[in-house]
Amino acid sequence: MIPALAVAARNLKSAMVDNTEIIIRKAEMDDAKAIAELHKKVVTEINSESYSPEAIEEWAKDISEENVLYQLQNSDWIIAEADDKLVGFGQYSVADGEIYQINVDPNFLKKKIGKKLYDYMESKFRGAVREKISLNATLNAVGFYQKLGFVEIQEIHMGLIKMIKMEKSLR
Repeated sequence: MIPALAVAARNLKSAMVDNTEIIIRKAEMDDAKAIAELHKKVVTEINSESYSPEAIEEWAKDISEENVLYQLQNSDWIIAEADDKLVGFGQYSVADGEIYQINVDPNFLKKKIGKKLYDYMESKFRGAVREKISLNATLNAVGFYQKLGFVEIQEIHMGLIKMIKMEKSLR
């Protein structure tokens, strides 16, 4: 199949980053293990810069393939791939008007992969004529979301994990 047709046939979005094609596609059950592994990597290597070792331990213990498999059935997930390798993922619910998470492999930061994942999700919210998007940002991600137009609403705590509730108007 011609690559452009393959992209269309699988409902994918494609973009080039540093001469590497980045594919954004819906996550599948077979992606659960790789998603869980990447999520743990992000928490331990990136989030650990903004949170205590105790908070990171609490956070990481809940990340598992089984948990991702369960969540894949109850929310929408997309992944970013480069050279057939998972380099990022996002989880969201248009019905709830909520982005649950965007995570990018630490080796692929500053390559606009998080922005590409976000743009895909925002297009789904706009397509459903949502008035706003809400999310709970990790401390290290607040600046990223502010650049996308989100504003801080309040500080929240989930056990030892402090997050910032943020919203963006789509009007």
